[in-house]
Amino acid sequence: MQTTDNQKELFIVVDEKDNILGYKTRYECHHDKNLIHRGVGVALFNLIGEIAFQKRSKTKDHYPGLYTLTSSGHVSKGESYHRAATRELKEEVGVENIKLEFVSKRLIVFEKEKGMDTFYKGTYNGEFVIDRKEVDGIYYFSKSQILTIKHQMTSYCLSSLEVLGWI
Repeated sequence: MQTTDNQKELFIVVDEKDNILGYKTRYECHHDKNLIHRGVGVALFNLIGEIAFQKRSKTKDHYPGLYTLTSSGHVSKGESYHRAATRELKEEVGVENIKLEFVSKRLIVFEKEKGMDTFYKGTYNGEFVIDRKEVDGIYYFSKSQILTIKHQMTSYCLSSLEVLGWI
């Protein structure tokens, strides 16, 4: 199946201390583990403490059809981590104007890529307006329910849940 992700989108390439080295395409960054690129993730909790997970669209270039955090993506040229996180929330799930709390910044290494990732969390109890090119649906899960879907989650989601102490 053809991906809906723009393979020519420019990502920020950094070293292991997060110093900018240059810019490479999505395709290059997702196919060369030597290129560290900036990414963001956001976990939104409802008022009873469940996390909203998105089920990724089947047209995504990485982990299609799997569960991941409420929102995740890449930092664009000239953009801060926080700005990228708020942009991704709006683009993917239609959420705006909420307070995000910094959780962690870490180097993550997966089978096909390496990223410098900044992770945020927030509280949200409203409606989601999803972008169908990005997201198939939003589903809330409690900490105890995570184990039942763990095998259907992206590696990124699992590593973020470890940071939160949920797995």
